[in-house]
Amino acid sequence: MIEYIPIFPTSGDTTLAMIRKFGLVVGALVLAIAPLFAQTLPSLPDTGKTPGVALEVVPTNSAACLTNLLGDTVRSGDPVTLPMICTPGYTKCIRAVTASVKKSVYTSYGLEGNHTGYCDSTQGCEVDHLISLEIGGSNAQKNLWPQPYQGETMNAHVKDQLESWLHNEVCAGRMPLKQAQDEISSNWITSYNNHLGSK
Repeated sequence: MIEYIPIFPTSGDTTLAMIRKFGLVVGALVLAIAPLFAQTLPSLPDTGKTPGVALEVVPTNSAACLTNLLGDTVRSGDPVTLPMICTPGYTKCIRAVTASVKKSVYTSYGLEGNHTGYCDSTQGCEVDHLISLEIGGSNAQKNLWPQPYQGETMNAHVKDQLESWLHNEVCAGRMPLKQAQDEISSNWITSYNNHLGSK
């Protein structure tokens, strides 16, 4: 049975007893509402918002750039191939995330923009490609999330190391492209720990 403890003094209360009771009530209230204000720094994206999407075909605005890069005609709608992905300069031709898309990404994660909420730090966040462009990721919003640069061990700088490693493995023929895409989209931290050692 829960005993009712009056907040306000009764005739038998001493000043010290009143202070103790008030302190208990305030402490309970602080513990109850603290989770409402705490924002943890996410190491992984919300899979409902960012499941990860691979780029299957060449976007219209990338065709001319890829044609110049590869020296062969590349048309919009052509399949994205491993030789394309492994050609230096590929990501410059593909990268195209507009300011409005970035804003939508932040909004979907409950943020007003960079340097707000859990991105409120000196370095802030990057709008990260979950499946990185280096291994055939898409610019679609379902492949994007606000990833912190600092304030945690497994941050954007660490994920960048994994992205480079996976790109090198895929392009050297030591790992299938689909495996690299699946690993980084399902849990990039597990992939990092498996291949590069835990931090």
